[in-house]
Amino acid sequence: MPPVSELKSYKEIFQALFRNRMFLIGFGAFSAILMILFMMLLFPRGSALAKLLLDWQADASSMVFPYPFTIQNIMWILFGVALGDAYFRNVCAQKEAKSVTLGLLPESQSVVITRDNLPEIMEKAYLLKSSQNLFLARLIHSTAMSFQTHTSAQQAHEIMNSQVELELHQVDLKYTLIRYISWLLPTLGFIGTVVGIASALNAIDVSRAPRAAEIARVASAQDQEPSAEKKDDASSEEVTNKLGLAFNTTIVALIQSVLVVLLAQFLQKKEEEMVNVQSQYCLDNLVVRLYNPDV
Repeated sequence: MPPVSELKSYKEIFQALFRNRMFLIGFGAFSAILMILFMMLLFPRGSALAKLLLDWQADASSMVFPYPFTIQNIMWILFGVALGDAYFRNVCAQKEAKSVTLGLLPESQSVVITRDNLPEIMEKAYLLKSSQNLFLARLIHSTAMSFQTHTSAQQAHEIMNSQVELELHQVDLKYTLIRYISWLLPTLGFIGTVVGIASALNAIDVSRAPRAAEIARVASAQDQEPSAEKKDDASSEEVTNKLGLAFNTTIVALIQSVLVVLLAQFLQKKEEEMVNVQSQYCLDNLVVRLYNPDV
């Protein structure tokens, strides 16, 4: 059994990895590949769910793309990437939520903040800003720096408002990848629809369309040519499978897109609410307590 110190180091490495955005995005894509393999084991080839979720047809001739390079599999990987990025945003939101409990500002109602006790607050905020890059630490440091420089509580308040507006804009930009994937998923679904319909039309053998002069001959020779009937059945099944691709990709893409958009909206709302909580904390415990005895 490894010593406790090694276990702690492994735990720290593991926690650091799951706070890294690129690792989580890659982990989401890898998890999606594992899920595809699991569904391949769970659903037999050619079954209804295998066709719907993976486009895994029983007959290779009925497939538009060679397996596993299907539109559904690409969508599952993109869905995993979106979930990985969403998990990273949730980790960031949880880390920011803990910042208001770190005691960066005096919360006693009797404390007045002047230029004499402001450096201690600034140093504490600067250390946390450098180590963890928390928004509350950056907000406190910039607001206190403004008062330390200009000795104006009004100007410090304006700096705080500007910092909050900038942070809200940055939060919105951090969801660019998730929003792009939520747009790309239904787009791929519609591409699958067009490709499926086009492939089904190409699979129809128009040269074998019945002519008026051949109807009687085909009817009389029907009992003598069972192989032709089987060929017709196989061709009909191929057309049906390719038409199934046209609808299956759209169904899967729309469901995935709905889930990604819902998750993104929930997490962005959570982060924006946390920015409001942090700005209110800074306003109540710093800005309104700033006092310049020389004025």
